[in-house]
Amino acid sequence: MDHAISVLSEEKARWSAVFSLFMGVTCLISAEFIPVSLLTPIAEGLSISEGMAGQTVTSVGVLAMLTSLLLAPLTRHIDRRRILLILSLLLIASNLLVASAENYGMLLAGRGLLGVCVGGFWSMASAVTIQLVPARDIPRALSIIYAGVSVATIIALPLASLLEKSLGWRNVFLLSVIPGTVSLLWQFLSLPSLPPRPGNDFRGMLSLLKTRWALAGFAATILAYGGYHTLFTYLRPYLQHGLGLETTALSCMLLAYGVGNTMGTFVAGSVLHRSFRNTMIGIHIIPALTAVLLFFFTGQIAVSLPLLLVWGFMFGMLCVGWTAWIALTLADKAEIAGGLSVAAIQFSIGMAAGLGGNLYDATGMRGIFLTAAVILTGAVLLTLAEFHLYFRSTGKKLD
Repeated sequence: MDHAISVLSEEKARWSAVFSLFMGVTCLISAEFIPVSLLTPIAEGLSISEGMAGQTVTSVGVLAMLTSLLLAPLTRHIDRRRILLILSLLLIASNLLVASAENYGMLLAGRGLLGVCVGGFWSMASAVTIQLVPARDIPRALSIIYAGVSVATIIALPLASLLEKSLGWRNVFLLSVIPGTVSLLWQFLSLPSLPPRPGNDFRGMLSLLKTRWALAGFAATILAYGGYHTLFTYLRPYLQHGLGLETTALSCMLLAYGVGNTMGTFVAGSVLHRSFRNTMIGIHIIPALTAVLLFFFTGQIAVSLPLLLVWGFMFGMLCVGWTAWIALTLADKAEIAGGLSVAAIQFSIGMAAGLGGNLYDATGMRGIFLTAAVILTGAVLLTLAEFHLYFRSTGKKLD
């Protein structure tokens, strides 16, 4: 660990700032997911097709990937506190623009602003956490921040659908401004000055891409998220058609899945703190074995439902794990590494959805399960390679 982290380890953790970022993430991911449950009313309100409305989700991903790669180099001299507050303001502006959209162009512009917020925040997550808590508390702090993703997943879709029926889709986005404003004020009051670190430029990015152990880590990240989303993208069709769950049972299962995911993010902090290396290997092996079991027991409710809950739980741990890896191994280049990681994740999600779609049409869920297991096995091997190469390069073990 570099000197900066050893100095921070003697400082007091700023937990209020960490929880302000948790609320910011909850608002951010809620805004990202809301259109999923409002596609039909949005399409009807703007006289566009549901397919066109669905492209607003794609626009978020594209802008997030571009922002994650460009933000750190282009703002390398600006205090990170100021950047986070600007991103929170843009989130509010995004919801207001979508709520008042009179045409498709305004809708895309509003969602594009959200993409900038998503890419910008996640690219800085590790670097900001390093400056808010001592090194020993980094996994725990990241687990709190990532819990916002799970909470948003649980709340956003059913709540947005419920509110739309009584208030209309525009008012759903207007109401989203309220927690966004609270989050902005909380961050304004709790975030300290977060000076940028040196090396957050394009030269630093190229240098990082030449580091073998870092490349192995990014490749493992791609396969880890790719393996997960190959299955997750088609979770609902499997529950509905493969297991024959009706509406109430389906909703309960999706809720339980989200709760399991949230629990995984919280557990990750303490487990990673105790044994980082073994936990990182385990959070890839267990989902791979889970996918193999789902392959052999496809269509059996009594086996499939518990296994899917394990799948959701492990993904909560996986998200925290790879972000903590950046904070612990690339502290001096955390923003550049974070940007590359976000871009890699966005790429893997898109590729997994496309690959999974072809597999689902050709082979059904058995092909999905088997492919997810193979991809995650590749993630296990690359994770082992990353730890080995890191030790050879630095002489340090990530225990």
